[in-house]
Amino acid sequence: MTLRRVMPLSLLALLLLPATARSQGAPGGLDQLADKKEFRSLRSSSTDPNHHNGDARRLAPGQTLTLVDVKGSGRITHFWFTIAPPTGAPLRELVLRMTWDDAAKPAVECPIGEFFVQGFGRYVEFTSDPVIIGSSRSLNCYWPMPFAKHAVVTIENQGTIPIDALYFNIDYRLDRRAPRDIRYFHTQFHTYFPAPTGKDLTLLDTTGKGHYVGCNISVLANSDGWWGEGNDKFYIDGDAKPTIEGTGSEDYFCGAWDFGKAFWTAYFGVPFYMGERRGDMTTCYRWHIKDPVAFQKSLRMDLEHGRGGPDDTRKPFTNHYTTLAYYYLDRPSDDSPAIPPMDQRIPRLIPLTGETGQ
Repeated sequence: MTLRRVMPLSLLALLLLPATARSQGAPGGLDQLADKKEFRSLRSSSTDPNHHNGDARRLAPGQTLTLVDVKGSGRITHFWFTIAPPTGAPLRELVLRMTWDDAAKPAVECPIGEFFVQGFGRYVEFTSDPVIIGSSRSLNCYWPMPFAKHAVVTIENQGTIPIDALYFNIDYRLDRRAPRDIRYFHTQFHTYFPAPTGKDLTLLDTTGKGHYVGCNISVLANSDGWWGEGNDKFYIDGDAKPTIEGTGSEDYFCGAWDFGKAFWTAYFGVPFYMGERRGDMTTCYRWHIKDPVAFQKSLRMDLEHGRGGPDDTRKPFTNHYTTLAYYYLDRPSDDSPAIPPMDQRIPRLIPLTGETGQ
């Protein structure tokens, strides 16, 4: 007798769908790579218009350079930058802005270093799914950034030193028709120098419909001791108590037992790690690509920062935090606070008695 297996109806229904419909929910890009592409591929870059090797752009102090200004319906698919200043790394001096569909405020406004998870103004190579830092000092990101009619991307030099050579390639596509029910890419930038005593840190506070897709934080320790005991808390659609609450900061960033060393993966990592002593620095990221946090009216994401979780205190001083949240929203306009001036974006160790500031 021949044995036959009965295929579940849910699986049968899935297999009867067109390939394009099945691939929309599939993880990763390979499953969709063979599907028909109904768009025009384009690029905005710093390439030499004379087709020689003069591809660098100079950016004077106070100057703003427009990187993308395209009309139509489409999405940005890839950023690549590299920067050659005369000295140092201008990662906190250069401010990246992205404005969708002629909104009054940019949806993205943050230092270029924080956007690419380069905390403390220094380059660190690492690989993740949406953000990759290659050798040497190459900044890449693959966050999809759709727009319905107009996209503008600029970069401003808020420092005092001219940028001798800024190179960029920004890949985008134009679609045949505008997307329906579009979700616009946003960031929200915060600095806490130092973290407030007795109060959680807010990484994101927004209204509307959308989904949160991750964050990165950089911590400068003003006191000895591990900083990662604070829980992550998500307040969804006005909930008075956390809708989602975790077990500690190191756990939220998918490490454990302190991190012990630098590491990185597709969805989480600690590309820069020094330790638990005063003056040590740490940069972490967590991408909610497999597990986005959806909201219909509002979202607030907080992080405890104390020695033992909810106490939110530390002696002699609380630590310095720089945070950037990434999320999608149903409108192009932004409700984030203005980013602080350049000199207020650089954390400096709080001196102890008898010490001088650093």
